Amino acid sequence: MKLPKITRHHPAFIVIVSTILSVLFYLLGHKLVGWIHFWEGLILASVIPLLIAIPIALFTYNTLKKLKQQKVRLEQLDNVNKKLFALISHDVRSPLINLKGLLDIFLNEDADIKESKEYLGQVADKLDGVTVFLDGLLDWSKRQTLDKPLEKQVFSCATAIKPVCKLLEPLAEEKNIKILANISAHDIYADENSYAFIFRNVLHNAIKFTPENGKIYLRTYQMYGKVYTEITDTGVGISEKEIEKIMEGENWFTTKGTSNEKGTGFGIRTCLFYLKKNKGTLNINSTPGQGTTMTFELPQGRA
Repeated sequence: MKLPKITRHHPAFIVIVSTILSVLFYLLGHKLVGWIHFWEGLILASVIPLLIAIPIALFTYNTLKKLKQQKVRLEQLDNVNKKLFALISHDVRSPLINLKGLLDIFLNEDADIKESKEYLGQVADKLDGVTVFLDGLLDWSKRQTLDKPLEKQVFSCATAIKPVCKLLEPLAEEKNIKILANISAHDIYADENSYAFIFRNVLHNAIKFTPENGKIYLRTYQMYGKVYTEITDTGVGISEKEIEKIMEGENWFTTKGTSNEKGTGFGIRTCLFYLKKNKGTLNINSTPGQGTTMTFELPQGRA
């Protein structure tokens, strides 16, 4: 058993120092004055400081402990704030730019009614995707700042996957990447927002590390009471050393994508956090230069 480190702010340190000083002063006084009732005085000199110092020391220790907890909490909130702004600038900016491009085409071209409806339909779809993403982002920030518990329920993985694919479709189109999906509507028992967050980050990474004209394969399957979501890309791949850093989940690990895309460095770490909370796991199988397969599993939905 590891003993707690006693610092100068620890109650034990304060009590011990107070008692030692009191006894030393008493012994010095006895030597100078020569008190008759030596042992009675020694006992009083030892007990009185204990009675006074212990409650004062405990009060001081508890106050310092609360201040330290508040400091840690403020640092956590500051980190959440930084991550939130990073996500907004990183993942919201691209779909909004794409929306602006569609609106510019609509406004600057003499489109007929059929073409106008088609453009407006695309705008509506992309706005739906951004709305879903923002809802998930706000839910994530609430969980981080208010310690909001996860809301586990049975849901279809296909329901959560479709809006995420719509949201990230413009990123794939910019690099002419084809996303080929084989999604079955398996029921999962977990927090749906967590699942959407995990899938979005894994798919975003696949797009980020796949070069132009590449392919990404999406697949879901069920086995032994678990539902597996598999994302395979034809990208640059990941070395074993990098996989170890990712799976450690303790450090912010990020690299630039094939088109020099920047990363926030916290997406995969948060994915691992949500998987743990939902009793799931992540598996990474990759060969440098040949692509990567990321598979995460979660409990099957209850009957």
